[in-house]
Amino acid sequence: MNASSIQAIILAAGKSTRFNTGRSKLLERLCGQEMILYTTKLFESLSLPTTVVLGYEAENIKKVITNHHTQIMFAEQPEQKGTGHALACSQHTWMSDHILVINADMPLITKKIINELIEKHLTKNADVSFVTSHTENPSQFGYGRVIQQNGTLKIVETRNYQGTEIDDCCINAGIYMFKKTFLNNYLPQLGSQNAQNEFYLTDLIEKASAHQLTIETVAASFDHIRGVNTLKELWSAEQIKRAELISHWMDNGVRFFAAQAVHVDENVTIGQGSTISYGTHVINGTKIGINCHIEPFSIISNSTIGNNVTIYSHSVITDSTIEAHTKIGPFAHIRTHSTIKQSATVGNFVELKATTLGANSKAKHLAYLGDTTAGERVNIGAGTITSNHNGFSKQPTTIEDNAYIGSNNTLVAPLTIGKNSYTAAGSVITKQVPPEALAIARAYQVNKEGYARKLREKFAKEQQTKTNELKESEAVSFVAALKTHNDSTLSGNT
Repeated sequence: MNASSIQAIILAAGKSTRFNTGRSKLLERLCGQEMILYTTKLFESLSLPTTVVLGYEAENIKKVITNHHTQIMFAEQPEQKGTGHALACSQHTWMSDHILVINADMPLITKKIINELIEKHLTKNADVSFVTSHTENPSQFGYGRVIQQNGTLKIVETRNYQGTEIDDCCINAGIYMFKKTFLNNYLPQLGSQNAQNEFYLTDLIEKASAHQLTIETVAASFDHIRGVNTLKELWSAEQIKRAELISHWMDNGVRFFAAQAVHVDENVTIGQGSTISYGTHVINGTKIGINCHIEPFSIISNSTIGNNVTIYSHSVITDSTIEAHTKIGPFAHIRTHSTIKQSATVGNFVELKATTLGANSKAKHLAYLGDTTAGERVNIGAGTITSNHNGFSKQPTTIEDNAYIGSNNTLVAPLTIGKNSYTAAGSVITKQVPPEALAIARAYQVNKEGYARKLREKFAKEQQTKTNELKESEAVSFVAALKTHNDSTLSGNT
């Protein structure tokens, strides 16, 4: 394949009307990646110079593309007048002898299909080549039918299909390859005499057939050429893509429990021997090491998980690094560039934000550490929090190696707690704690002998007084009601 003679054109100018979301479907994410990037990255992997034709939401789509590519060219279709018009809008960027054209909403297309199309087109010296597929109901998905009748090959769009042609389930996939000389001759001849008053790229097939030019086709499975025009179709495509990804990781030694209920993104990696449980989301570039165990309903996003890590159920880890042999959760929340060092433990209902927890350190119960650096072998007692915000800015807390933080502590930042120090349970620590010190910051306990008995007697007496007052009030009310009744009776007798 001589890639230097081929240029790719991606048609991405449509309004996404059937999506009904008010934004371009090409900006929707499928398995963690914007739909437009599936085709741009495919052509980049094939080293094909690429032009993207933009229209609706052009600037937003262009921004997504340029965040990932530096060599892509752009063309504008100011009015959406059909696929033929869109291709014509890119003509000023054509630099190669062969033009490969694809609709942008095909996230399941494979390199294998594109290579087969290119190889056949070049080998057969075709003027026009395109990809076909089969589906039981072309109209349901809006695909044009490929009709071969009376020696003529043509594509009939669903909107223009009258049912007079020999019905066939062979459909046009929306991927074409043309000689540039063919396009220069016949693209200007396209007309808009159809139901939509648009210039259809598909009409070029009939023109090539009518002039007895060489036309080649490549067949592909429907699942690989599925276009995405509605949210339901996005859902279907995402299920297929996710099944492909999970199948890939199974082949590489990753065990999934209830795989149909696991969400894995396009750009994640998972190490051999790891297990992923149902309801888990591994998304947004996450990297998981070997022999890790991820329990149900955990969400891991844009994070790096070392080898031999256990993440218990319902834990959420975002933008963070978890080193080897650590244990996280259940119900832990680790976020905002936190780092959990080797063999540390973050237990149930513990939240860490922008925090480093040193090797072999433990925060096992009901704690919050924010903007904190904790050294090695530190113990964080249950109920401990760092009070890291003074109303205007975040302040840091440093807990040095081997420090022992008692239960129910409030550590008011900025603060440093020295090596090998202790803080007593229930303390509010507001001053620096020197190394080897014990810090106690709580009211002294006072025991009053016999005072509990006096309190009980006092409370009992008060309760008895209230009871007597209630009874007296009820008696007065009864006597008053009885008097009223008697007065009424006497009045009636008179």
